[in-house]
Amino acid sequence: MGWATKKSKRWELGRLKWTFLSILMFAPPIHPLVMMSQASKGKVRSWYLLSWLLLFVQFGLFYSFYIFAGAMSQGMLLTVCGYITSYIVGNGLLLNQSKSYLQRLELGEVRPLTWINTLADQRRLELAQAQVETPQSFVTKLMYFQKEVDNRNIQQYVAKIVRLFHLLEQRDVQEAEKFLVRHGTVVNVLREYDDLENTRLHNQVTLDSKSKLEAVLAQAATAIEIDVTNLIKARLLDVSAESDVYLQTLKNKNLLKD
Repeated sequence: MGWATKKSKRWELGRLKWTFLSILMFAPPIHPLVMMSQASKGKVRSWYLLSWLLLFVQFGLFYSFYIFAGAMSQGMLLTVCGYITSYIVGNGLLLNQSKSYLQRLELGEVRPLTWINTLADQRRLELAQAQVETPQSFVTKLMYFQKEVDNRNIQQYVAKIVRLFHLLEQRDVQEAEKFLVRHGTVVNVLREYDDLENTRLHNQVTLDSKSKLEAVLAQAATAIEIDVTNLIKARLLDVSAESDVYLQTLKNKNLLKD
């Protein structure tokens, strides 16, 4: 588990190599280009606008160096101070957004990223998604935790739940939405188990908690299978009853013989 994500520290350091290189390179400054690259990968418009602003500042400083070159004037002194300030501020902003940048990249491995204006927009979007669960988001979360959790038994439980949910969704979308209300807690249980795994603690408390959560997921998979089976059975009974009525109607109209 890394500093800002559930990925390894090596993964995080690999994604921040240009940030560290920008800090090491006092001249020429590359922090505007690094921020522009991060904005493009993380799809954050505010970072993109800020990177262009920093880039224009650098162009202005280079022009100022050109104007005052060859003379140690007050203008040159102000230009040097501006250059140092730009270096400190630019790289400080890169370090400040590193955590958010890594989290955006991690999110991008789960689902395609869409452009957002600011990180506050992402938080509002996540809150809205948390309040209104959809079949797509439900399956996405299940598959994400199936990948993250190391326990093979739980991976099998999740695969079974996803398969049953797809089966139900193909037959009746409305029932699939009701399914989310009844069994949406499965995602919370998986999230809690994943958090326990990421603690890397192996004391009795965590082991007991993980065993309890695993048992809950096993029971949930069984209950969901029964739930889906009953729904399909009820649907088949409805179809059978409808078929009987249809055949009887045809017989009453003398369109079929007994």
